[in-house]
Formats: sequence, structure tokens, C-alpha cells
Amino acid sequence: MQKGSVDVHCHFFNGAFAFDELLEIGWRLLHDHYPYKQDEQLRLKALNIIPPELEKLINYVASLFAAIIRSPEENYNYEQHCYTASLWKPSRPLITAPLMMDIFFMFDNGTSCKQKSKLLKLPAEKKRAAFSPSLITEQEQYSFDAFAEEMKQKVLRACAERVSRNERGIDLAAESTAPVTAELDRVIREFKSGTGEEPNTRGLTARSDVQMTRGYRKHLKTLMDLKKKSPETVFPFLAVDPRRIGIEQLVKEQVIDGKFQGVKLYCPLGYLPSHPDLYPVYKLCIEHDIPITCHTSPGGFQSKCGTISTLSRKRDGTVVKVLFDETTVKRVHEGDTAQSLFFARPQNWVEVLENSEFSKLRINFAHFGGSDHIKACAASRGSSSPDNWTAEIIRLMERFEHVYADIAYCPDVSLQEIEAIIKQHPIVEERLMFGTDFVMIIMTNERLEEYFNHYTGINSRLAGDNAAAFLRI
Repeated sequence: MQKGSVDVHCHFFNGAFAFDELLEIGWRLLHDHYPYKQDEQLRLKALNIIPPELEKLINYVASLFAAIIRSPEENYNYEQHCYTASLWKPSRPLITAPLMMDIFFMFDNGTSCKQKSKLLKLPAEKKRAAFSPSLITEQEQYSFDAFAEEMKQKVLRACAERVSRNERGIDLAAESTAPVTAELDRVIREFKSGTGEEPNTRGLTARSDVQMTRGYRKHLKTLMDLKKKSPETVFPFLAVDPRRIGIEQLVKEQVIDGKFQGVKLYCPLGYLPSHPDLYPVYKLCIEHDIPITCHTSPGGFQSKCGTISTLSRKRDGTVVKVLFDETTVKRVHEGDTAQSLFFARPQNWVEVLENSEFSKLRINFAHFGGSDHIKACAASRGSSSPDNWTAEIIRLMERFEHVYADIAYCPDVSLQEIEAIIKQHPIVEERLMFGTDFVMIIMTNERLEEYFNHYTGINSRLAGDNAAAFLRI
């Protein structure tokens, strides 16, 4: 494997993936069978009762389209171009670890916990029907067309508003929404056609007990294809959510078999790292030396539920219920989200890592706690508040030999601040890694080339050597 710089935290997905999941989630909500089918009788609600929570997902879809409409492969090529054109003046291509995103359960308030055990006891055919992508029957064509058109128009309106407010929109001209319209129409056509899957995405798994929504399956297949085309520079991570039925099997098929390099967890979408259904995945990670990247910043994308009932496995093996209520979570900084503050805190991993069976999990605490926490930690010269997430991660690094972190989406953290932290905590120089968080960084009005330029002069350990050790490449 060639040595060089590594972006250990990036994304190549686009708006089409998010719109696919918007249609899947919305159509299921209208039928009262989200996240899983509740019974054999579909109960279509009145079309004017579009769940209001979908507006938040619509805005997310629009933000993707307003910032970028390239395909995932084009996004990969664009990042390579920005890296080559940057002040880093590289002689070799950038090695990337694109992370899948699984947003399907973002509206689940705990319903899945009650349904999942019942579904797993069903015969194979009924089980498949309960969580397979929704079929659009002949009788439902008119209703679906009206629903899909409403979703499309909402995305177009939100997209146009974002572009008009953002003069740095890259691919979408404010005077024309034609490229976005064409892409939305394409997704709708595929959704209606058969199971809504592209023919070459079928057969990824023949198991009836593996849940594969359209957007998830297509995103997975896209990264598989990208890995085949660029095997020396693309090392994707599989999105794992404990509420997705069959996720352990997917890890066996996709990660252990070598198509994917590691596992991605995004806890702010409504679960803790100590969720009992993640432990079989952790066991596989220990047995097969699989790295894990988890979101560890008080900001970012999060569940759209104000209250969430979930599960946690304690150190003694007992499983307890945990209730999240966003009204009881105190936001400290602008941009903090209650869901991230509750579910993404590094300290949540102590429950897992203090179990001797899992103490050697190789984990990347993405974002190193977030820019505000990094800057506060640097300024305090090691005497930061016990609530400082960067300090929490450093303590985990000092206790556990395979704990890493990355500086993805930290455009206002200086190299001097990172060096100040390293001076106080030398372990950080051995465990901290470079990451961009592309395409997310473009969605928030940052230039990718400028992000590389901001970190010009970063030492070789942070630029790539630590990530090569984390990825085992």
C-alpha cells in the first residue's frame, strides 16, 4: 500500500440518496408503518396530512442539492482535484475513507424497539414484507404521484431559497433549478419502478432477515463500485444503526469480506454506543480487527424526535431502558443540538470500553469533540473543564490503546492550537488524524481547497501515518 496523506473522514453521498430516503420515510409514515410495517392492511392517510416533521428532512435534502449536485464518483474526483490544487503540493493521490450515512431511523422515537423482537419471530416471507422497500401498487399510483410531487416541489422551493441566500453555491445557478428537478424526477421514477431499486443493486444480500431501504442499498452499492475503481485510495465505512434489522449480517457480508474497511456509527440519530444490539457488531470488530468511526461533536445531524426511548447494556450485562428528553438537555454553545449532547458524548463509550472483552476496540472519535471544545482545551493548557469533550477523548486515549480522533470539520482550529494540546498530552500526536468531512463542509459554505490550505504544514503523523495505522493499510 502506498504511503501518503489520508482523509480519514469524508462523505461522497449526494441529494439523491437523501431524497430516496425522504420518499421511503414519508410514504411509510403516510401508511402508518414506519419504521417497519405494522400489519397487513395499509391505512393511507389523507394526502393533505403530510407529517410536519418531514419538513426538517426536506430542508436537509435541499441543503445537499443547493451545495452540490455531483454524483458520488464525481465528488470523489472533485476532492482529489482540490487536494492536488492545494498548498499541500502532493506527489501522490489522497487516500480516502468515505463514510456511509444512514438516516432512515431519524424519526424513530423508540417504536422500533417494541416492533423489532416481534418481527424477528415472523416467518421469512412476512419478515421480508415488514421492512423491505415499499411497493407502489397499481391502486396507489395516483396517491404516490401526488405525494412524490409535493415532496419534489417542497425540496425545489427550499433549494431555491438556500441558493438565493448563498452566493457560494457551487453547482447550482440561482436562476435555474433544472438540474435538481431532473435528478428528483429520476429518483421518483426509480422509486415507482418495481421495488424502486436499480437492477444492479439487487442481490447484494439474499437474506430475508436483512433490512435494505432504497437509499441505504444504493449508497452501499455506490461505495462498493467506487472501491472497485480505486482500490488503492478508497476505503469505505459501512453505516451501522442498531435499529436496522440484520446489521450484523451486513457487517459480515460487506466488512469482513473486504468490500468495506470499517464501521460508522452516528449516535445522535437516536441511540447510545452501549445499545445491546451493537455488541454483536463489536464482537466482530474485535475478532476481525475492524475499525469504528463514531460522531463525537455536539453539533451535526441529529434525530428529529424530541423524546426517544432506547436501550443500554450496562457493564454487568444487564439491559436498561433510557429515556431522552430534549427539554432536559442544556445547550452550551450555539450550534449544539440536544440529541448530539446526549447521545454523542465520548463518555458514553466508557460503558463499552471498560468491558475487558471490548477494551481493544479501535475507535475514531470523529471531530475530536468539536471545534469549540478543541479550542477551549488548547487555551486551558490541559486544565479544561471536566465537561470538555476533547479532554474526555484524550483521557480515553490515555486509558485505551486503540482510541483515535480526527479533526474533520474543524476549519477554525489552528495548527498552533493542536500543537498546544500535543505539548500537554503527547499521546495526541500518536492518535490524531486529518479529516475533511467533505461533502458536509461544503453544505456549510466552506471551500474544500481552503480546508486543505488551512492545514498546510500539518506533520506527517497527523496527515496520514496515524490514519494508516487506524485503517490498517
